[in-house]
Amino acid sequence: MSAHKEPSNQGYDAVYQEFDSPLQRDLRREAYGKDIGQHSWVTAEELEQDIARLQIPSTSRVLDLGCGPAGPLTFIVAQTNCHGTGVDFSVPAVVSGQARAKSQALETRIALQQADLNDPLPFATNSFDAVISLDVILHLCDRAKVFQEVARVLAPEGRFLFTDAGVIAGPISSGQIRHRALHGYTQFAPAGFNERVLEQAGFRVLETADRTPSLLKNATGRLTARLAHQQELEQLEGKEGLESQQQYLETIINLAQKRALLRMMYLAKKV
Repeated sequence: MSAHKEPSNQGYDAVYQEFDSPLQRDLRREAYGKDIGQHSWVTAEELEQDIARLQIPSTSRVLDLGCGPAGPLTFIVAQTNCHGTGVDFSVPAVVSGQARAKSQALETRIALQQADLNDPLPFATNSFDAVISLDVILHLCDRAKVFQEVARVLAPEGRFLFTDAGVIAGPISSGQIRHRALHGYTQFAPAGFNERVLEQAGFRVLETADRTPSLLKNATGRLTARLAHQQELEQLEGKEGLESQQQYLETIINLAQKRALLRMMYLAKKV
């Protein structure tokens, strides 16, 4: 990685190393209602709607930027029978995702690799019909360059759908920013910024949607589930780690309730 760039996030590695443990599976079921191997704020119901938005036939090639352990990508491939490619900076995430794909007999349709999304994407021009990135864009250093790379690897008229849980709509304190950025580098953006940068990168914005209510529901569910398993989590994370995660979720809930920090969905088409 070049010296001029801020360091890539490694704060999720510990989570991904334990991602498929019985405890983590219980937490996901209790927090989201349905465990699809997600760690972001996405739910199965939300993803089903987004599959329709992306217009993915079985012949499609789908790229997931910041795929984590590939839960949502595996869900999409299983639903549509398309070919999926996932990229994540975390090696434990890629290893976990490969095991997930194999467990569902999808290893021939899903390819995962480790890469830094702050670098140019390691794919040829026009390689994909659709690109997704779920709650990852806010962790990247220069989204303008990322969007340009997405436009490059997308086929003509390909679709790009991403969610950003860092859209500023109200006052946020320095302490709240610190707690919200628990997992590493986090870039908050004002309302309207993503739309403008997408258009500059060669996209036409088709749809935006405010998904802050679902974030609030999921964050509350995650906090409630973690409190129910507090003793087990303290053994795993330590007292300080447990408290940090609680402050993280409490901050997200507070900011969502006040609508100071929004989670937005953007659907765009390469022009």
